[in-house]
Amino acid sequence: MKAKYKLQVVQDTVMMIILLSLMGFHLWGESTHEWLGIAFLLFILLHNGLNFQWFRKLSQGEYSAFRLMQVTVNLLLILLLSSAIISGLMLSKHVLPDLPIHSSSDVVRKIHMTSVHWGQIIIAVHLGMHWKMLANFFCKVWNISPYSLLATRLMPAFFLSIAVYGLHVFIHRNLLPYLLIQVDFAFFDFEESKKLFYLDFFAVTILFAYLTRLSLWLFLFRNQRINKNNRTKRPELTPPKI
Repeated sequence: MKAKYKLQVVQDTVMMIILLSLMGFHLWGESTHEWLGIAFLLFILLHNGLNFQWFRKLSQGEYSAFRLMQVTVNLLLILLLSSAIISGLMLSKHVLPDLPIHSSSDVVRKIHMTSVHWGQIIIAVHLGMHWKMLANFFCKVWNISPYSLLATRLMPAFFLSIAVYGLHVFIHRNLLPYLLIQVDFAFFDFEESKKLFYLDFFAVTILFAYLTRLSLWLFLFRNQRINKNNRTKRPELTPPKI
């Protein structure tokens, strides 16, 4: 296994931890939130640097349905994260309070909240598109056979249960209005448990990642496998024409 890929998985894991911490703005305070935002920006730059070859190959090769979806999701993610970062810099009061673009207007806050929540969803979709690759990675790291009961039955059931809980969280925390740009001011429970908060938002991430994985299997990979099997079947012998 390449060291570069191991580094990518580690830094993506750290990025996910930072993202969940950023979602918990009220649990850490404004100053810590802003420093975490700066750290997240640096990890995004590192992530794109490690995947620079992907950008260079955009104009090369054919575009399958999966590749087209992958490029669309990645470009949308870049747009959302750029919006979240720029609006976050504009709102900064502690780390970069003297920026020429500083603004604490309601419009900027609304843009920041909306782009952050959509960013979490699209990151989850991005994760779901790489689900199988990550599953194979962890099977190798933990020396688990990809055909074992643990890999084929128990772990999918485990993540499915987390996804179901994530759906409950999405409804209970009323997250849909954030995505529909209907929330002007976020309401936080400053006394809630940090562990429960991070579990909730991790479950929401798994929900959309797992939905992406299942959707790809149902509507794309499954059909490709069926078509491939049909093409490899031995044609039936027909009697010669007289």
